[in-house]
Amino acid sequence: MAGLPLGVSPFTFRGAGDPNFRRVRRITMDRPDHFFFEIGGFGDRQTLELSEDGEIVVQPGQANISWFYEGSALLTPDAGKWAAFLAKVDDLHVWNWDPSYFHVDICDGSRWELELALGDKTVKSYGVNKTPETFDQFKEALGELLA
Repeated sequence: MAGLPLGVSPFTFRGAGDPNFRRVRRITMDRPDHFFFEIGGFGDRQTLELSEDGEIVVQPGQANISWFYEGSALLTPDAGKWAAFLAKVDDLHVWNWDPSYFHVDICDGSRWELELALGDKTVKSYGVNKTPETFDQFKEALGELLA
């Protein structure tokens, strides 16, 4: 198979001691290693978090405001949805977002936080009243993942 060292199959189980483990795991993986997204106002936020069993747990804050997704839910996107989402993350250069975005001249507003890891790619970024240029497209891609 192209892209893999000779004798390495994406269908072969490899243990953590195998030097090719990370590469094989990345190729066969259908979801991120870690995903956490939180968005909302200063008094209430909604969280989306990937559980160990592959479900995205959506939890509204105490005020039950649907900042991004209506209500609470346990969602399990299929491999195709994850692939489309992660391709969009690459296209939007989310891995290159700055660690923080701030607009300090606003007394009230919104805040958000993203933690995402896939193999050797990671991003941890948050903002207060300011977002990266591709943030709205990222939210659209996230909406498609959850649909």
